[in-house]
Amino acid sequence: VIDKSSNTECYECQPKPTQKVYPICTIRSTPSQPVHCIVWAKEMYKLCFGPNVGDSMLFEDEESLKAEKAAEEEKEGGDEGDNGQESNGTAAAAATDGQESGEKSTYMDLIVGLRSLLGVDNANEGDEKKVLESGDDAKRKEVLSKAHESLTALFVTEIEKQIGMDRYKTAEKVPVPVSSDDLAKCTTTITGEGEDHLLPPTERKDYAPTQIWSPSDCIQELASCFRDVATSTNQPLPEFDKDDDMAMRFVTAASNLRSYVFQIDPIQSLYSAKGIAGNIIPAIATTNAIVAGLQVLQCFHILKAQLSASSKSDGNDDGAVDETSNLKKTCRYTYCLRDKTRKGYYLQPTTLPDPNPNCFVCRNAIISLTLNTQEWTLDMLLSRVIKKELGFQEPTILVGGDIVYEEGEDIDPSEYAINLPKKLVNLPSGGVAHGSVIRIEDYSQDLEVDVNVSHKDVWMMKADDDSGKEKVDDREEIDKFEIGGKKPVAAATAADSSDGAKDTAAQDPAAEEDDDDDIEIIVDDDTPAKDTAAVSSNGKKRKPDTEEDGNKAKKAKVDTDDVIEIE
Repeated sequence: VIDKSSNTECYECQPKPTQKVYPICTIRSTPSQPVHCIVWAKEMYKLCFGPNVGDSMLFEDEESLKAEKAAEEEKEGGDEGDNGQESNGTAAAAATDGQESGEKSTYMDLIVGLRSLLGVDNANEGDEKKVLESGDDAKRKEVLSKAHESLTALFVTEIEKQIGMDRYKTAEKVPVPVSSDDLAKCTTTITGEGEDHLLPPTERKDYAPTQIWSPSDCIQELASCFRDVATSTNQPLPEFDKDDDMAMRFVTAASNLRSYVFQIDPIQSLYSAKGIAGNIIPAIATTNAIVAGLQVLQCFHILKAQLSASSKSDGNDDGAVDETSNLKKTCRYTYCLRDKTRKGYYLQPTTLPDPNPNCFVCRNAIISLTLNTQEWTLDMLLSRVIKKELGFQEPTILVGGDIVYEEGEDIDPSEYAINLPKKLVNLPSGGVAHGSVIRIEDYSQDLEVDVNVSHKDVWMMKADDDSGKEKVDDREEIDKFEIGGKKPVAAATAADSSDGAKDTAAQDPAAEEDDDDDIEIIVDDDTPAKDTAAVSSNGKKRKPDTEEDGNKAKKAKVDTDDVIEIE
């Protein structure tokens, strides 16, 4: 709800939280939280089953390994090589898993081979051919054997390699590879009738989504995921989706295995892992119902306010002050508390918060400008509005995110001169039309503002006589514009702030009189007395002299005999 008259904040007044982004090196090599392992497992899902293996940050190819080797050589030569690593994008970042001199991970070739065996790389839309048919025990054993090799490389060989390279010599907890007994469960995983403990956790009779899987359970679940992909006709597999059963089983099992290796607590159940992987905030149905009811009650208050406002506009106002039409007086922001208050309440109503003064939706942080976009040129806008009215000195003008004009010490004036005579509608990036937003920045003054442009081609003005009629505005086009909203104000400089006392005296006559009573004149022994406040030729006081560092020069301390008081 945007109601400026009630002075309440809108939905956009508070900044929305951005999604947490974790460093690649933390995800690949040094996880310390369950969420790090879950993000790694999602990338592993892309690496094993994704339509494009290069989309995974864990993918390594010859180009990325060469970039890593070059970066390592530059680092050894004294160059940090940060820019070189970042410029190679995700592929170069993928080679930072502790490999020295561009050495490939022990699991990379095995994962690529497993993808080929599962038919992920060769899958086509509408292809219903299965890699593993029911009853084909030989093919099933081949798939499980390849999966066993890949998991061994991921959770044993690669971990032992990193430990041998002293990757974790300063870590609080040294990773522990998965035992060979647990990995052996990969090839013994069965389906259908048989011993219940050999089945994957999700196929057992006592399965529940809140169960915590052991390392052997995770191995069995991963093996069942590889088997399901081989028997699936839905090739290629879609992107990771928290609502996809196989995807969540794979991510939960892989992330828990990594948590066991790096001794990270707590181990996540499938239910809790789904909440983290899908950024889900748990909620209770009854609480949702209570909040929904509170929202409906507030809707009633809004409707009452609108009815009251319409009643006053129809002339039914008796002159009394009616606060029912003010949303801030009638509506409440109600918190549903987890723990009750001292009075036993679980609902805590508060008044609606004030708007954010910098909000670009409901406040004046965005300026509205009305003019004829088909007649105004960029030069007219620059000189008449941006510099004269808004006070920009070295503006940078952006239309659609692209710079169409820029000023500054290091800017060549001829670079954007070609845009100055152009009509606003003919500017690059689609031009400026009705509803366009222009971004104006001036770093020399620490100024920036968004200008919402509205087109208007017919302008009217009041007639010269007293008839109250309007006539067509006959002023020049450069004078036909309207600015709405609060104009931007440049940040105060040190010199401006130093004149604060002078401005106060000018606004307060009493203060000015007090200053007149305390005038001091500093006299040298050999020179006549002069007023320290020098007067310029135009009669205005100059700013006090400054030292070389830009600070105000301090008044020299004098003896009391050199100070003459004037009554």
